[in-house]
Amino acid sequence: MKFSEKDTIAKDAEFTPREIEIFASVMLHGTTTKAADALDITQPAVSKMLQQLTEKAEFQLFRKSRQRLIPTPEAHMLYAEVQRVFESARGISRAAREIRELRSGRLNICALPAFGSTLLPSIITSFSSQHPSVSISLDIRSSATVVQRASRNQLDIGIGVTASDENPSIVRRALTATPPVCVMPVGHRLSELDVIQADDLDGLDFISMGSADPMRRQLDALCEERGVKRVLKVEASLSSACIALVAAGAGVTVVDRLSAWLARDLPIEIRDFRPHLDLNLSVYRPWGVIASTAADAFTEHLIQTTRSFMNSVDAGISALRAKQG
Repeated sequence: MKFSEKDTIAKDAEFTPREIEIFASVMLHGTTTKAADALDITQPAVSKMLQQLTEKAEFQLFRKSRQRLIPTPEAHMLYAEVQRVFESARGISRAAREIRELRSGRLNICALPAFGSTLLPSIITSFSSQHPSVSISLDIRSSATVVQRASRNQLDIGIGVTASDENPSIVRRALTATPPVCVMPVGHRLSELDVIQADDLDGLDFISMGSADPMRRQLDALCEERGVKRVLKVEASLSSACIALVAAGAGVTVVDRLSAWLARDLPIEIRDFRPHLDLNLSVYRPWGVIASTAADAFTEHLIQTTRSFMNSVDAGISALRAKQG
């Protein structure tokens, strides 16, 4: 086909994706007619595009032989490059499919110790068994650090104590309530009570959480308000450490019910504590950042599993009290 002067192709013009597609179809089918049928376009359109591609390449791509187009050696070299491009495109499609189907991806999770060292590992394990190609990084930090990292877009999912102050740099979603319980050594005089009141702690050796702990601050304020004088024997930064000290006979403590329940096989007894202190957990994410498919799926799995487990914890603590009583 001949082109008019205005149709002349500029030297070093780039190949268009459509021209490359038509060239590949002709290479595959051997004739412009079959290539046109495969692409659902007219045969003249294929011929025109092929001529444009030839002019851009500045070398002959095909020779005619008995109604077929025979590729030149240069055409075979070009086709090898085209196949690599097509394979790259297929690789992108596979990657998109894997991301959509949660067969790839990475999650950066940060959680407070009382959750990250207790229930969270089993939640991650169950999620990973369903989505083995999603890699997960877990960091255990204080709730304050969790919120700080979420506000700085340094994590995908954060789990911490519900902050009292609103932060415009984060998105928060309620996870679960975990009202504290009182933990005492087996046979301690408090074990005779069904529910431990703040006043019952007066004069007792007490193992306290660290001074920065939100529940510690609430409990200190409550005891001061009621004139309760505890003997603050030991201070520990982790609930698990407080419980271990109780099991060793160092005193009594008030900690989150999740940690207490998971330590129930130690020589301890667990009682509900009144009044309930405000101890809720939330899921944190950076504001203004669209969560990945993997992050959304993990968040739903996290919330569903946690709430179901905490329901069993509440029932278990009640049953344990009846058994110990």
